Amino acid sequence: MKNKNNMTKNKKILITGGLGFLGSYTIEKYKSKGYDITIIDNLSTNTIDISDPICDGCNVIIKDILDHKWNIDDKFDMIIHLASPVGPAGILQHSGKMAGYILDDTYWAIEGAQLYNCPLIFISTSEIYGYREEAVMLQEHEYKLLVGDFEVRNEYSMAKLLGEIVISNTAKISNLKYQIIRPFNISGARQLPDAGFVLPRFVTQALAGEDITVFGDGEQVRAFTYVEDIIDGIYLTSIHDKNDIWNVGNPVNKVSINYLANRVKELTNSKSDIIHIDPKTIYGPLYAEAWDKIPDPKKIQTELDWQVTKTVDEIILDVINFWKADNLKIKK
Repeated sequence: MKNKNNMTKNKKILITGGLGFLGSYTIEKYKSKGYDITIIDNLSTNTIDISDPICDGCNVIIKDILDHKWNIDDKFDMIIHLASPVGPAGILQHSGKMAGYILDDTYWAIEGAQLYNCPLIFISTSEIYGYREEAVMLQEHEYKLLVGDFEVRNEYSMAKLLGEIVISNTAKISNLKYQIIRPFNISGARQLPDAGFVLPRFVTQALAGEDITVFGDGEQVRAFTYVEDIIDGIYLTSIHDKNDIWNVGNPVNKVSINYLANRVKELTNSKSDIIHIDPKTIYGPLYAEAWDKIPDPKKIQTELDWQVTKTVDEIILDVINFWKADNLKIKK
């Protein structure tokens, strides 16, 4: 029997949004498995540049994916679709247009997967589950609940959910092969605070001696999952041969935002004060906090032997070490 790693030699994959936070780790993972990688990215939310050593040996295309015309001669063996508006603050600028962006890109990715008869790996979001009265363990089959006003955050989550529906319904009437991944609260080194991600914001504030700004009462519950654990989940699902949907997240890392702020302060030995503010004073009236959500990853753990590796403290230290590196500039 051939070794699985050898079986992937010279296989070609396309990674959309490959220069982003999640994309950079995806490149590293699939490189290690022997894939030939093509990246397409419009540099709207990139965390690495084309000159980064992570991109060595990759074919990098700098353009919007809708401007890239499919060519049958490319013959990709897999499409990993990461490209998307991202972040609780980053999505706000796309209000009213985001659903179109997400769905148009999804249809484009489906077209490519059908052309090459290859799997489409669609990165969705845990936000598709919507509102719950209290934080509960969410399995893949749970109801998806839209509650409250038609906020920008709802536009994002509903567009991702509709993307899932379009993919699964296309597969019912065609030969489309797919995997849908719903990641929960990804964090780790290279994640930037600009789009509103909480852990890099706390860490950069603490290292700079600035106030650590907690939104609202700070009792929001999050289950932080190490970025490389998410990538392992993406990889395991991508080599699975049955169309399916997967939660990828670490329920053991369930903490409040107040807890996170205090641990960041302690682990950085910072003199910063922890203060509570209204996020709308920073990001404007369109900003909305995510609902509390806790993953139940039993399915991917039992069927694909996915495992988590890092505790909350280890993830915090990973982010601290990234921002403390000499060649990095603390961003506000």
